[in-house]
Amino acid sequence: MQQTNNGRDIVTEKGPGTWFRSNAIVGSGKYYALHNTAPRGTIVKVTNPLTGKSIYAKVLDVIPQLKANANLIIKLSDAAQDALGINEARFYCELSYDEK
Repeated sequence: MQQTNNGRDIVTEKGPGTWFRSNAIVGSGKYYALHNTAPRGTIVKVTNPLTGKSIYAKVLDVIPQLKANANLIIKLSDAAQDALGINEARFYCELSYDEK
């Protein structure tokens, strides 16, 4: 954990992610995510370490508790996945967000 200038903690995570189909238009710059610990409405920075590309995604809800979602740190909208240059169904990513 790091700390920002205003004293907030920055949470960082590394691990597997996957994606879901959303109504956001690819290329619109609107990205969404599902995450288990970041509160709804949190903006999460997600980086693809293979390309160095990063996006900011808004957390909509928690990741559904399904076997297919076991051990995931994040689920991204298809538009976010496209912006990060990810072609695989599951991928490795790094994320960070301000803890409120």
